[in-house]
Amino acid sequence: MFAAQKHLDAIARSTMQPQKALQKMVEAKLDKDDELGIKLLTAAYHIGKRELPKEEFRHHLEFASAVGADYGTLLTEKTKLTYCSNKSVTELQAAISSVILEDKISGIHKSGIFSLVLDESIDNANKKRLIMYAQYIAEEGLEYALLSNQQIKTGSASAVNIVKMVVDELKHKNIDITKMAGISTDGASVMTGRTGGVVTLLRKHTPSLVGVHCAAHRTALATSQAAKDIPEINNYARTVSNVFRYFSNSALRSNRLRDIQSVLNLPELKFSEVHSVRWLSLEYAVKAIYRSYPALVMCLERDATLDSTAKGLFLEVSQYRFIAFTHLMMDVLPYITRLSKHFQSDSLDFSGVQSRVTSTCDSLRDLLEVSGVFVSKLDEFIIEKDGAFTYSRPIKESDSTTVKLGIEENREFVGFESDSEDDNEENTGFAPNVKFYAQQKNILDRVAPSYVNKVVENLEARFTDSEIIDSMKVLVPQNIAKSDTVAKYGNDEFLILVKQYQPHLSSEHECLSEYRQYKNLVKCSYRDETLVELCKIFISKYSEEYPNMVNILKCVTVLPMNSVKCERGFSTQNRIMGRLRTSMNNQTMDDLMRISEDGPCMKSFDFKRALKKWKTAKKRLLYSK
Repeated sequence: MFAAQKHLDAIARSTMQPQKALQKMVEAKLDKDDELGIKLLTAAYHIGKRELPKEEFRHHLEFASAVGADYGTLLTEKTKLTYCSNKSVTELQAAISSVILEDKISGIHKSGIFSLVLDESIDNANKKRLIMYAQYIAEEGLEYALLSNQQIKTGSASAVNIVKMVVDELKHKNIDITKMAGISTDGASVMTGRTGGVVTLLRKHTPSLVGVHCAAHRTALATSQAAKDIPEINNYARTVSNVFRYFSNSALRSNRLRDIQSVLNLPELKFSEVHSVRWLSLEYAVKAIYRSYPALVMCLERDATLDSTAKGLFLEVSQYRFIAFTHLMMDVLPYITRLSKHFQSDSLDFSGVQSRVTSTCDSLRDLLEVSGVFVSKLDEFIIEKDGAFTYSRPIKESDSTTVKLGIEENREFVGFESDSEDDNEENTGFAPNVKFYAQQKNILDRVAPSYVNKVVENLEARFTDSEIIDSMKVLVPQNIAKSDTVAKYGNDEFLILVKQYQPHLSSEHECLSEYRQYKNLVKCSYRDETLVELCKIFISKYSEEYPNMVNILKCVTVLPMNSVKCERGFSTQNRIMGRLRTSMNNQTMDDLMRISEDGPCMKSFDFKRALKKWKTAKKRLLYSK
């Protein structure tokens, strides 16, 4: 019996040894195939992150192989046709996008509470699209996630259709709509209408929803409306736009302008367009006019003898009022631009809005008390000789460093007295004649106060916070630290927040109890923290001890104060879907935008997860050999 068993064991060993060898060969083959699969995914990730067309995939593989990457049999003619086709690259990028989306949705679920940023636009294929981002709190701070960029295929972009798309998208992504605490839009009536707007209709699904009109949009509307309300400034802006169009429509005119700039030792600048949807365009346009003004006048004066358009522009820009308004705008617009840039930050929260608006309005009012740097220079540059007036200024006024220093001096408000100047300072070789100086020399005394006061008035009117947002200030550590009596501070405002966010909280009594402890804890230990940092601290350290305060902090922290993410998303969309790629479907657009915007750096991405998704999607030729 014992001998028989030994015989059986010997037979088993003799059959298992070849099987183990075969198993090792199969495992080695699979490991090699997985390695090649990851290389394919890496190449697909690279061209997606760089927003390159899929036709570049083949060339990328060939280049990588040429510098030493081993792609095995993947670069044979047969396999190149298989894995370098647009369909194959789409499948690789779909697997990558799926991993990125899973991580983002996991972050939203972990945050518990999130907000939505929403906007609509027209793509390069002349199709209406709706783009959606979620904002949530993560360990790193505030995070955005692209949910979708959908084409509005049926009906119009009405509030009902938009709400249906939002609800369906959140359901499809397995995101609980009742956890949505805020939504930011561009302020269009379809979004913010009191009875039938998107925000109002979404409150039927999540009653605690707080709607926000994008702060950057409000700034742009306040300043553009102020310009329209002052006829002289409106005409000035129109002339600046006409200057841009005059040169942009002709390479010959642009060449002549560059020649004159070179002769006068001025920087070669292009004039910028004043664009209604580009918030900072007016300052850039005015800055180009200021720095290149002598060359502009000389070029238009030369063209005016043969071109009626040039003649009209020359008559306009050579008047004193145009020069004066350019100097005025050089003082005023940097404040607006700085405010707009602050409001375009991805990390903007409610605590950084009202204080910035107030400081900007105060700074603009200061310009009415003491003239700004550029208006102060104006009288120095107007030279009278034999009853004629010319605009003569140093060459350095066209230098970007001088312009920046002037803007910075206005910002710091250290006084505008002129320092001792070098009497031998070189002036521009051409001093344009100034027309109608006697009639227009007092125009700034009349127009500047009207324009500046109108800008301030519009800003203050558009940034009057709602009761909910105004009440959020009682959570800010700096406000608590400055309060006279912590025990009495902010209790009434806090109850307004409790009522608003009741679905995410327990009883009012428990919330007030936690708030009292929160104030003392913040004043002692976290008085200098930002609201986002404080929210992260409470999530990591005090979630069990102060669950209601953590939820309230999440609600106010994730509240998006701008919809700039959507504007950047549309820019990404138009770069990806160029005019030669207008047949791209929604899913491919989502995948490519997600890789470009939400994808981490290549070293941080988990290609093994993407490989698993790619392998299981269908039978792959790579693994069938």
